[in-house]
Amino acid sequence: MCCQANAEIRVKDDLDNHVVLEQPATRIVSLAPHLTEILFSLGVGDKIVGTVRYSDFPPQAKQIPHLGDAFSLNLESVLAMRPDIIFAWHTGGVNRPIQRLKDLGIAVYVNEARTLGSIAAGLNRISKLVGASEQGSKLEEAFLQTLDELAVTYTVRPVVFFQISDQDLYTVNDKHLIGQAINHCGALNLFADIEPSVTLVSKEAILAGDPDLLILTQQPGGIRSPWLARWRDYEDLKERLRTIDPSLISRPSFRMLDGVKELCRLISESNK
Repeated sequence: MCCQANAEIRVKDDLDNHVVLEQPATRIVSLAPHLTEILFSLGVGDKIVGTVRYSDFPPQAKQIPHLGDAFSLNLESVLAMRPDIIFAWHTGGVNRPIQRLKDLGIAVYVNEARTLGSIAAGLNRISKLVGASEQGSKLEEAFLQTLDELAVTYTVRPVVFFQISDQDLYTVNDKHLIGQAINHCGALNLFADIEPSVTLVSKEAILAGDPDLLILTQQPGGIRSPWLARWRDYEDLKERLRTIDPSLISRPSFRMLDGVKELCRLISESNK
């Protein structure tokens, strides 16, 4: 059951802006793949009339018309969809067109999960705007409970280097959600204190840090990262290499729990 009685709905988004609807939205535009995932997990995927490139999960999401991507947005196409609400992502979004849509009087909810726990809280707030508050409450509770169950503490914490790019040596600090997940799984992030939260680092700095585990993002069935071969040239590192599906660990949706589980599994196995 996803629907609720008609009444004014007032919710604060993740930037503390009030979002007001007279009734639950029935025509939704999602401007980020993880927001599309969240909406499907709430059972309202059939109400999404437009989304963006790389919105590919669940498979039904691939059938929804694309209105742009992380770098550009076709305003005319968005307006033609006559959305009741637009869900946008602050960090990875096209913020100038989003402001233009707000100026035109369209309700916009801006999502920005800053902690693992806030993924669940944001999901619950979104649920109220789409008439799925019961499902939102259940998913928030399940997310937080599973997150608690995954927390690990080791006597000697393994050190992890996490590479988020196929082509370059980009990594994250402890403020980033992936950095938080590394800590949640009981490990130490090699570049915990770098700024900004996503930064290009040198191969020399990684080698000097001598991490216990090197984790690279690798799309299952996709083109293999050239860095897998490069790291294997180092005899003492090749046994420390692991890969993880980027769509699991980099999208702040309910499915990120699967990414945290896999990350914890990789760290646990390396620590035996």
